[in-house]
Amino acid sequence: MSKAMEDWSKLKFGREITEEELKRRTSPVWPYKYFKPGEPVNPREVDEILKGVIDVHVHGAPLGAWLAGRPSMVETCIEASEAGMKALVFKDHNTMTNNIAIVIQELLENLKEEKVKNGEEFKPVKVYGGIVLNNTIGGINPKAVETALGYGKCKEVWLPSLDSKHQRSAMGLEGGLEMTHGNDLVPELKKVLDIIADYNKRSKDRCALSACHVSNEEKFAIMDYINETGMDIDVLMDHITQELTLFTPEEAKEMLDKGAYLEFAECSCIPWPGMNDWVIAFDYSMALIKELIKDKGADHLVLITDAGQPGNKPVPGWKMFIKTLLAQGVSEEDINVMAKEVPAKLIGL
Repeated sequence: MSKAMEDWSKLKFGREITEEELKRRTSPVWPYKYFKPGEPVNPREVDEILKGVIDVHVHGAPLGAWLAGRPSMVETCIEASEAGMKALVFKDHNTMTNNIAIVIQELLENLKEEKVKNGEEFKPVKVYGGIVLNNTIGGINPKAVETALGYGKCKEVWLPSLDSKHQRSAMGLEGGLEMTHGNDLVPELKKVLDIIADYNKRSKDRCALSACHVSNEEKFAIMDYINETGMDIDVLMDHITQELTLFTPEEAKEMLDKGAYLEFAECSCIPWPGMNDWVIAFDYSMALIKELIKDKGADHLVLITDAGQPGNKPVPGWKMFIKTLLAQGVSEEDINVMAKEVPAKLIGL
C-alpha cells in the first residue's frame, strides 16, 4: 500500500486539509470574520505579467476525456494569442495532441495573415502537445512515444492518469498500470525513458516526462533511475497540491533535491467558476509554494493552469491565478521564473 493510500485510510479530510480549516470555511460568519483576500492587485499588472507566459499543462475540446463542455482548443489558442501568451502544451487523457497542435498552428498563422490585411496585430501563441500513456494508446507503449515524437511539437510524455494503478486504487477499482515491479522499473518504462533521453540528445528539440497520476513511490523510483543512469530527461510532477498527487512539504523538498520540477496548478490551488463540489487545499497550496521558494528557490517550480474544464477557461484562469499569487505575497519576479523561464527551459524554447 502506498503512503497516500495508507494516509487516506486514516485521515478524515485528506493528507493536508485540516478540520480547523474546514470549520473556518463553513462558518456562518465567514465573510465577516475570515475573509482575507490579500493585498489589492492592479488588473493591468496582471495583464502585463501574463504576456510571455507558457502553460505546459492545459486541456481543450474536442479532446478532453470525459468532460463535455470544455472550451475548444482553437478558442483557447486565439484567446491566449490575444493575451500575449507565448506557448501552450495541450494534454488529453486518451490520445496524443501534438498532431492537432500542428493543424491549429497553421490555422493561427492564416488568421494572422487575415488580421494583418485588416491592419490588426496578432501574434500567434506557439501550440504544442504530447501523449499520455493510458490504455487507449496501449499503456506504457514505446512505439506510441516514438510515433508522437516523430510528428514533432511533442513536448511532454505523461505517464498514466486515469489508468494508473494509483488512481484506480484511490477510486476503489482493481488493476491499473504500474511503473515498478519490485524494486525496479518495468521494462517498457525503461524503454520509454531511453527513447526520450535519446530524442533530447540527438534532437534540437526537447521533450519532458510528466509523472502524471502515478504514486509518489513510483515517482521517486523513476527519479532515482534517471539520476543513476545520467539520462537527459526533465521530469515534471503534476499538480502537487491536488489530493490525488499531493506532496507533503518533506516529499516536495526531497523531490526538488533529486532534480524534479514541481507543478502548482491553478485549478488545484484556487477556487474557479464551475468548481461546484470540490474543496481545494488553498491554504496549503499558498503556504507550500512560498515555503519552497524561500527554502529552495523558484527555479524548479512550474506554474500551470491545468485549465480547460467547463467553467474554467485557461486565459481567465491565468489572470485569477496570477492575481491570487500576487495578493498572497508571491513576487512578480518569482511568478515570471515559474511561469516563463522554467517552462521555456523544459520545452526547449
